Amino acid sequence: MRQRLLLVLLSTSMLGGCASWFQASSRPAPTELSAIQSIQSLKVQWSASLRSDTPGSFLPVYDRGEVLVADSEGGIRTFNADTGRETARLDLKRTLSAGVGVAGNILLVGTDDGYLLAVDRASGKTLWQQRLTSVMLEAPAVGGQVAIVRTNDDRLTGFQIADGKQLWSQAHFQPELTVRNVGSLSAVGSDAVLAGLAGGKLQVLAQQTGNVLWEGVVASPKGATELERVSDVVSHPQYANQQVCAVAYQGRVACFDARSGNLMWAREVSSSRAIALDERNVYVTDENDSVLAYDRQTGRNVWKQDALKYRGVSGPAMLGRFVLVVDAQGYAHLLSNESGSIVGRVGIGTDGQTAQPVSLGTSALVKGSNGRLAMLSLG
Repeated sequence: MRQRLLLVLLSTSMLGGCASWFQASSRPAPTELSAIQSIQSLKVQWSASLRSDTPGSFLPVYDRGEVLVADSEGGIRTFNADTGRETARLDLKRTLSAGVGVAGNILLVGTDDGYLLAVDRASGKTLWQQRLTSVMLEAPAVGGQVAIVRTNDDRLTGFQIADGKQLWSQAHFQPELTVRNVGSLSAVGSDAVLAGLAGGKLQVLAQQTGNVLWEGVVASPKGATELERVSDVVSHPQYANQQVCAVAYQGRVACFDARSGNLMWAREVSSSRAIALDERNVYVTDENDSVLAYDRQTGRNVWKQDALKYRGVSGPAMLGRFVLVVDAQGYAHLLSNESGSIVGRVGIGTDGQTAQPVSLGTSALVKGSNGRLAMLSLG
């Protein structure tokens, strides 16, 4: 039996420009930043120092005026979203594999020995635990009264939040070679969950039953070798205005009608990072760190910004009407949604791999691999 190989592709492509598995990457040096005409000021509203963790697995969560963030050593810290003041700290005394899901006064986390825990938000007391089929690599998707969990064996399972009862479980085929998935579940209200899958597929499932409402193909694997045929949806699909959009590594960005699942359009682009939507466009950071905008209705390429190529750029997030991306050198960049021009920039103190920014409307949370958590806002 062949050993299954995982490609870790988080904020930058580790394979970009490689001639073989055994040669160093020939990826070009990061593009030097040029001076910009600052049209919109961008500021760090507050920041905090956390334990250094894989940022893609431990994203911060906003809930009812508070920011919660877990770490691999079992700590969960809570901050006032306006001031950054720490208001609570829990120590679960369990090693965690991914971030926290929030369901009112219940917090949901996965342990590195394969359990899903529900803990009381105030006391940290374990309310229930469930054995999983494998380790959980992303925070649970919480919708209504159900928590949906993805495990490393690519199984999706729904649990009743109140008592931990398993409601359903669905297995998916895994190719021999895949991109490591640390976040491709998105709950939509209390009805559906969007799931990006290996092989370029996207599923929409009913939260209560796990029934597949529809399945779409974002991208079809192609190429002569297994490596060339890797085409996985490994970032969060997005839903807005009766449209679902997703992107695949070595594949395409595609948008579907949310009710029927009919493909509206698809365009060739490769990305393992999250996408963002506003009323008009879909925004994507490709594997060379160019940022692109596509018209949501037609798929027409609206603009492309190449000034940040090879800088380890995050997926885009909306900050007001602007597009926010963060690079691996610790700079946050604000792009015009209309033209893609860089209209604002600020150093935020992160270093190395940066997690997907979490959009809160007129502010955004960013967490770096050095453990720096920053709340950004428009000046």
